[in-house]
Amino acid sequence: MNKVVNWISDAFAYLSMAMLIFMMLFITVSVCGRYFFGVAIPDDIIIMQALLVIMVFLPFAYVQRRGEHLSVSILTDKMDLKGKHICKIIGLVVGIFFMGVVTLASFGDAQTAYVDGAIFEGPLEIKEWPSRGSVFIGCGLLLIKLALDLVEAVLSGPTETAPFVPLED
Repeated sequence: MNKVVNWISDAFAYLSMAMLIFMMLFITVSVCGRYFFGVAIPDDIIIMQALLVIMVFLPFAYVQRRGEHLSVSILTDKMDLKGKHICKIIGLVVGIFFMGVVTLASFGDAQTAYVDGAIFEGPLEIKEWPSRGSVFIGCGLLLIKLALDLVEAVLSGPTETAPFVPLED
């Protein structure tokens, strides 16, 4: 299960990188079109807003896998191995709780946007559910990764590795 989640999170990270490159090129073309020809790409700002949401949320599990979420370790640096392990488990439990809430809420939001046929206002009438659904997918995958990390932390016990640094595949 962990390998599948890691593979999906890697794929989402690469997709987000490709999306960032596309967004940079898209904005460049739109700005040049507006500046040189007086015509921009229709709904360029709306498209960028929707793609930005997708680009930000999809790689959440990848960042967790790499152990690169922001963390403050002023107190845990002074703790022994057992204290660090307990803090890691508490952090994972709190993360699971909050990401569970966000995942459920984002599922309802994406489902409502899909059922209602919600669109962004503009000439292209872009559907809202893909960007809203990406919040659910990204948060849901992070939730699964957090749960897998919690199981691994409980089963492995305190180790010499730093908190939130994943083991090699």
